Amino acid sequence: MTRVIILEDLPDAQRWLQESVLQAFPDATIRCFSMLKPAMASLESFIPHLCLVDLRLPDGNGVDFITRCRSLFPAAELIVTTMYDDDAHLFPALKAGANGYLLKEEPQAAIVRSLLAMDDGIPALSAPIARRILDHARNRMPAEGNGKTLQGELLSHREREFLVAIANGMKTADAATQLGVSYHTAAHHIKNIYAKLSIRSRAEAVQAAIQLGLLEAR
Repeated sequence: MTRVIILEDLPDAQRWLQESVLQAFPDATIRCFSMLKPAMASLESFIPHLCLVDLRLPDGNGVDFITRCRSLFPAAELIVTTMYDDDAHLFPALKAGANGYLLKEEPQAAIVRSLLAMDDGIPALSAPIARRILDHARNRMPAEGNGKTLQGELLSHREREFLVAIANGMKTADAATQLGVSYHTAAHHIKNIYAKLSIRSRAEAVQAAIQLGLLEAR
């Protein structure tokens, strides 16, 4: 994570996040922004590996930045850093392409651990957010005996195997090794899964796997 963007309008919070990033990735080059417009403009010349994005900004919504950055740089890690833990903020951010969602009320050490865990394919999710996603998935699961959902029927057996793998936190390379295919083939399957299920992040992949009965809610 050598190139990092922090989009946060509160100076103290911005410094706190910058310190967190440097504890996790000491060699990182960090660009900090307090406004949406200059952060968006920076994407024309700076390709980020990681973005920490607040949602409510003086000149707009961080979801717009997430949407734009995801379209330009699909491999970027886009992590919401906010005080808001409600559905109205969480799910639009995930739908826009956020890879994770961290609450700024957490201790700095917990934030640093979450950032480091991303290298192991673990989504950066605060515990209350992970529980909220699982609760939401449970509420949307079809009643027993209703059969597969229409979206689930779109997935091949192989794609279901890959969905389970990535929902369990595996990186693409690890999933490829476990399932005995090349990295290119694994990436192709995962791309198809995302397209068929209309998902854009690993957090949403976990939710989809639970909804389809491929992964037990825990």
